[in-house]
Amino acid sequence: MEKKGERSDLYIGKSNSSHNAARIKWENLMNEKQNIMTLLSEQIVKSQSDYQTRLNASIECAYFLLHQRLSFRGHDECESSSNQGNYLEFLHFLSRNNKTNIRVTFSEAPGHNKLTSLNIQNDITQAVAEEITNVIIKDLDDSLFSFLIDESRDISIKEQMVIFL
Repeated sequence: MEKKGERSDLYIGKSNSSHNAARIKWENLMNEKQNIMTLLSEQIVKSQSDYQTRLNASIECAYFLLHQRLSFRGHDECESSSNQGNYLEFLHFLSRNNKTNIRVTFSEAPGHNKLTSLNIQNDITQAVAEEITNVIIKDLDDSLFSFLIDESRDISIKEQMVIFL
């Protein structure tokens, strides 16, 4: 006659049995730290944080260049160029001098999400222009204002226009 413990050993098997391997995998799945949803959630939070860091660095570059009235682009912006233009060079400078920026910009950033394209530069510039316009409108409130527009031709027969607010 078999004892109760011997019968369960026959069913469950030894420690290296497939039943025990499946049980260990199930316990790992139920472990919150190894749960797929937890791991995905952590990855999403990290990805969002990295994106926010890249975006802030890009906005800082655009703000600096706009404030100093400097051009954004260079003649040759390819990676092998010795001077990629003010925007990319300043972004490289920020990434070299900030440990967080080093980790998430350029080579570490996803190929499609570096925030260095011409469209991104234009979008950031447009957003800054809209914010400045909103501040001016808020400052004017209900005040009266006027435009003065003057146009003239220069010696090369190009028309030049000046607008004063």
